[in-house]
Amino acid sequence: MTEASTIRVAMCDDHAMVRSALAMVLDREPDIEIVGAVATGPELLTLLATAKSEVVILDVRLQDESGVELAQRVRVDFPDAKIVMLTSFESDSALISSFEVGAAAYLLKTGNAEELVSAIRGAAMGLCLINPVAVRDALARIRANGVSLIDKLDETDRQILRLLADGQSDKQIAESVFLSVQTVRNRVSRLLNRFGKENRTQLAVFVARVLAEAA
Repeated sequence: MTEASTIRVAMCDDHAMVRSALAMVLDREPDIEIVGAVATGPELLTLLATAKSEVVILDVRLQDESGVELAQRVRVDFPDAKIVMLTSFESDSALISSFEVGAAAYLLKTGNAEELVSAIRGAAMGLCLINPVAVRDALARIRANGVSLIDKLDETDRQILRLLADGQSDKQIAESVFLSVQTVRNRVSRLLNRFGKENRTQLAVFVARVLAEAA
């Protein structure tokens, strides 16, 4: 915190109404100062480079990018900033990812204002407010669901997933499964939708985790 014991907070959410509502709530707190509220990752990184912030409030799902991946960048570029993740929907995957990137808190937007204010103050004090037991339970559910989903795939898709988890490119996968590169890309795209992942990296990490647990 600053010498005046004011917690400086930056905010990133792609919904203007959410930003305005959160700002109204936090402006009532004498020990919290909003240094900026932006809609995108690049805007947030620019803000953090110019305005010192102890706590960053970050939406899990931004319009064109992953809030979790943005949180990881913030942790690397601004290691002293504590992150409070906000989400509109309960998600085991988002909870686990937020915990793994070192977020201090993970809250539903449907929660009350007191929870957010308390999380900001706790984060500024260096506390981790994400329950490890909740993370463990979420991980168990994801693994069980993941094994079930993988088992329902045909052998080619299962092989593609295994190769993807090994870090192979589309070209390498295509050569291994005797399909065209475009066909592999189409199948990977379909698998992203099936498993609810935003990109190849997320899918590869997820599959590697599930396969390791099942082994």
